[in-house]
Amino acid sequence: MHRVLISPHRISGCTATLDDPKQLHHLCAVLRLKAGDRVCCFDGQGAESAGTISHLTRARMTVRLDQRPETGARGRMLWLALGLIKAPRFDWLIQKATELGATRLSPIVTERTVIRLTDTQGRQKRERWRRIAEEASTQCSRADVPVIDPPQSFPTLLPLLGDVPLVLIPTLAVSARPFREVLRGSGAGDVAVLIGPEGDFTSEEVAAAVKVGAQPVSLGRLTLRSETAALACLASRFPTGTPVSVERLRQVDRCEQGVRALGFTQVRARFH
Repeated sequence: MHRVLISPHRISGCTATLDDPKQLHHLCAVLRLKAGDRVCCFDGQGAESAGTISHLTRARMTVRLDQRPETGARGRMLWLALGLIKAPRFDWLIQKATELGATRLSPIVTERTVIRLTDTQGRQKRERWRRIAEEASTQCSRADVPVIDPPQSFPTLLPLLGDVPLVLIPTLAVSARPFREVLRGSGAGDVAVLIGPEGDFTSEEVAAAVKVGAQPVSLGRLTLRSETAALACLASRFPTGTPVSVERLRQVDRCEQGVRALGFTQVRARFH
């Protein structure tokens, strides 16, 4: 059953209405759906319901839902603050973080960040990342779409972390306890993880994060790419002791070529 993202404001009772030109073009011209076909509508905030298309043109679609969509109980927050890296890899990371359940993504600029964006570029990039996250949620059957924050500096981000029970900062800049050991022993529900750019955080940045309650952690002996470190942290949701192998990453990526393009040939993330 095809999935369709519809704004909560366009869902009234058991009727959902879509007027987004890009989605309608895809539904009509690519998927060739028609009145009477079944679809699953979700609002990007956790509510979804199957329904039947009652009207569909290139300008508008109306769906008669089987039941009124209701948002379920709020789950665990997985907040990733990601040091900006080059566009193809950062776009890929947004997609995979969405598939692995991240609920909030905050692009950050640190001292060693190479990518610098103007305000206009930041707005344009944020809109692109939002679309990527929406498409990934549609593909992986998520009913919600992660929040995408505008790019911001690392010092600007730090005060926002005060209400998060557990904040972790993987780094090689200082000695640290293993990531999974800290995660298992915390008992915390919501978690924020700060991922540095290529070259890691500076020791001063780590110290500033510690001042607001962050705990330095280690992802093992190897030096990981930023996107690899982020996925390794998200993959901690898998059962304890299960290695994150190439096969696991291929299952997540659903495309062997994409994995090879990022250098995953013989990778085995270590969690102590």
